[in-house]
Amino acid sequence: MADLEIRVLNEDEEPLEGIRVGIEFTDVIRGMAHEHTDSEGIAYFNDYEEGPVRVYLDGKNYGEYHYRDGERINITK
Repeated sequence: MADLEIRVLNEDEEPLEGIRVGIEFTDVIRGMAHEHTDSEGIAYFNDYEEGPVRVYLDGKNYGEYHYRDGERINITK
């Protein structure tokens, strides 16, 4: 199982707290999970399968990513 961090930053590269981050699994096993960013702008997702995910910030699609265990995806909102 894999752990994934998604860090959300503003245009000045400062962390954004309280953003609702959703990940949708785009491979054969479909599903979705949601977390909110902490004071460092990070949303933590633990114990998921590695692979492709679609990322949503406050309900808006921010693209597809492929992640591996321990990886961090940085997204500017």
